[in-house]
Amino acid sequence: MPSEEKEIWFRNFADPLIRIVVELVQTKKAELLASQPMNSEDDSTAASNNLCRLQINELEEQTVPKKKGRLVGLARRASSCPSSSQTPYTDPMIMEQLQNKDERIEALKTQNAKILAELADQKKTNNEIIDKMKCLFPDEF
Repeated sequence: MPSEEKEIWFRNFADPLIRIVVELVQTKKAELLASQPMNSEDDSTAASNNLCRLQINELEEQTVPKKKGRLVGLARRASSCPSSSQTPYTDPMIMEQLQNKDERIEALKTQNAKILAELADQKKTNNEIIDKMKCLFPDEF
């Protein structure tokens, strides 16, 4: 937002505390965007698209002061009414870890199936041995 528009926008708030809170939230949002890696497109709109409504709500909840357990200037907590139209931010590192865990789970399932098949074969072999023993030593069984 250009500085002139920003100044006019801030003047619309009668309460100076709200003006300070809005400015603080915008500053923290800019810091958060600056700390995120840039897209290959390398434009400023790509970075702003990386923040979803949920992240902005969390940022507001952390920044806005509380008075009697309520967020100053907000009718409700931002987290109490999440936007269903926004998809939550997904961390690529977490997604990679989840993918690795999924692959590990599949490998363990395959290993488990092999072990169960081997156990079934072993049980079959044991039963055959017991049957032969019964034939050889009927008095013992």
